[in-house]
Amino acid sequence: MQKEWDGSKVDLFLEDAVNEKYIRRRFNGALQGLTDEQVTAFTQALSTVNALPVSYAAVVEEYRYTF
Repeated sequence: MQKEWDGSKVDLFLEDAVNEKYIRRRFNGALQGLTDEQVTAFTQALSTVNALPVSYAAVVEEYRYTF
């Protein structure tokens, strides 16, 4: 089997303290092999335009396997 990169996404979780919940915002089309610095810069840029604070971010990498 051969492992092939299929895509990446960045999920940002915003903290809504008033309603006591987290809101997930997903950004598709992320590059393969994102660095911590790139994710941090992206998170900081989005936190300046959001009313809710960013709680944390997660990078989701998808792979497919072929024979």
